[in-house]
Amino acid sequence: MQMKPIFRLILVISLVLLVSSCKKFLNVRPDNTTNINPRTVSDFEEMLNNSGLATPNYMLADFASDDLWLSDNVMNSGNTAVSYYMNTYAWAPMVWQPSDNDAMYNDTYKLILQMNIILDNIEKADGGTGEQKAIVKAQACINRAYYYLQLANIYGPDYQSASAGQDLAVPLILHPNATEQPRRKTVKEVYDQILTDLQVAVNTPSLPDFGVDVIHPGKAAAYAMLARTYLLMSDYEKALAAADGALKIKSVLLNYESTYKPFTLRDQEKNPEVLLARVYIDQSYVWQFNEAIYASVSLSDLLGTKDLRFYINFEIRPRNKHFGYEQYSDNNIPSMQFNYSLTVAEMMLIKAECLARKGAEESSVALLNQLRQYRFKKADYTPLTVSPGEDALTLVLKERRRELFFHGGLRLFDLKRLNRDPRFKQDLTRVNSKDSVIATLPALSPRYLMPFTPKVIANNPAIIQNQR
Repeated sequence: MQMKPIFRLILVISLVLLVSSCKKFLNVRPDNTTNINPRTVSDFEEMLNNSGLATPNYMLADFASDDLWLSDNVMNSGNTAVSYYMNTYAWAPMVWQPSDNDAMYNDTYKLILQMNIILDNIEKADGGTGEQKAIVKAQACINRAYYYLQLANIYGPDYQSASAGQDLAVPLILHPNATEQPRRKTVKEVYDQILTDLQVAVNTPSLPDFGVDVIHPGKAAAYAMLARTYLLMSDYEKALAAADGALKIKSVLLNYESTYKPFTLRDQEKNPEVLLARVYIDQSYVWQFNEAIYASVSLSDLLGTKDLRFYINFEIRPRNKHFGYEQYSDNNIPSMQFNYSLTVAEMMLIKAECLARKGAEESSVALLNQLRQYRFKKADYTPLTVSPGEDALTLVLKERRRELFFHGGLRLFDLKRLNRDPRFKQDLTRVNSKDSVIATLPALSPRYLMPFTPKVIANNPAIIQNQR
């Protein structure tokens, strides 16, 4: 009897998942991958027990922000094999070569496909209880919401209620279909689906506050994702309520005076702030250029060398006024590791921003100071105060940048939304080691949007390219 198409697809994807990328996060053991066809609740739980779900690559989204600097060595390398690094950084008219693959786009849709397989099949899976099925469904919904929020903000414009129904984001694929060539959905349609998925999760009675480990989302992660989503929608009342929902479940902060290094997934497991772990490990850039990226002068000046977030993440000795991002040895291979995790700190910052925007400045700044006490040595800590010309909202936005740099595009997303406000609108520039301007990006420029690769367009002509 011929295998039904859906199960044939499940088999193929599961083999790819379990053979090439699936590494059980905890309780690692050998897997029998010769005959895999998920049918039971346990099978679908195994699909969620995959470290690949927690290590997505959104590195280029940070390259388009104002938080980093690339050296002259990189910019003048002529390395066409990976020119997308330099092109993204310089906001060039053309980012991709015809043969390039976009890992952000391709790999995220592979992860979404895995969630779609789970969501399409969990209700009719063999074994398990109704509560177990509901938990698997809720966790897949949270993961899918995370991936789509990233895609929508990397390839689409920021959410504006007046235009979200017309602005184009990304294809919205909700079911496994190898033959489909979907068009880009509007920003509103993608956000509506994100909110639907997250509401499913928070309204699932059997979903615990936390999963069995930091890569399995629980109710705290669902509230955190709602808070991030509503903030990006400028719906500050709902963002505040969702952030409070997450903080009621967990409000513990990590003291950065400890020897903590926020690199690996297992490091995230030890971090009491983490609501959902996300870490990206880069080896390609370091291997191609034999160096790491650098903090932009504006970021390092904002942090200051006494801020332990600077101390943990950057080399103390500057090169051409720029501080290098710490390299990490992954199996004796030099790499950079980026912490994208959803945390208590981010929820505090979202709450502080929402409070500042509604005029509760004292409460807003108090939250900032509560966080900052854990980011400095006691001798170096000075509380923030509102002063003339610098209100609470300004202080919050600066603290967001200090806390959330190189965070999978969050700074880029902030720039896009803040450019709508004359108080925070700014044009960006790139300079070389001699401080000569080599590129500029005007506020609200379409070059804030990542273009699709020629391969993506060739494979699906229905996709409308972003203009540069």
